[in-house]
Amino acid sequence: MVERRWSAAHIEAALRELKGVCGARVVADEKGLIQEIHLLVEGDRNPKQVVRDVESALMAHFGISIDHRKVSVAQKSGSRWQPTSRLRWLDVQITQEGTRATVSVFVERGGQVYRGTASGVRASTQLPRLVAIATLRAVELAHGLHERFGLEDVSTSTVLAGYPVAVVLVSAVRDNGEDLLVGSALVRQDIYRAVGLATLDAINRRVVAFPSDFEPSPDAVVMLSPATELAQETTS
Repeated sequence: MVERRWSAAHIEAALRELKGVCGARVVADEKGLIQEIHLLVEGDRNPKQVVRDVESALMAHFGISIDHRKVSVAQKSGSRWQPTSRLRWLDVQITQEGTRATVSVFVERGGQVYRGTASGVRASTQLPRLVAIATLRAVELAHGLHERFGLEDVSTSTVLAGYPVAVVLVSAVRDNGEDLLVGSALVRQDIYRAVGLATLDAINRRVVAFPSDFEPSPDAVVMLSPATELAQETTS
């Protein structure tokens, strides 16, 4: 797509109208093509969502398609958003009905709990896969992503130095390509927990680099019963 040569000032004015944007500076080359966009935003805005808003606004108002990597976001002091805060594994619940099983995985960040679900055949060989898929869905929900991660494979039979290890291979899909990510976790008492932790290990470091497809809604946060014991474990 050929970019129309709008002035930088015109584009900056449009970007300052976006929710939470306090300031905008556009750097263009001698042909008028955008090379960099620098934004200052309010502390309670998700930077990834701001970038997504910029992409949408430029396309809607100017017909400009821009690589999200050209957009940098700085937040005002007192920011309440912590994009590098990693999700923690909380719990997994498995319900069975007939030949089907539904897996619910719960992850937490900053006191907010998100649930991902996956359903399939209740075969013992399939349950670890369902746990991994449900974990991926929970992470996507927490980060405002729509089906960006796919499960390639799960192994629960790997042994290292005599210790059983769960290994998960995940595909991460971007607009401009895809990556393969691998994570692992020791199998201690609960094999499903190990699979969930291995899944988080694969994507927790990389998920913050993905621009959001939507802003996480408060409705996505779930409430757990105080009686439910949640085995919390931080992944690194």
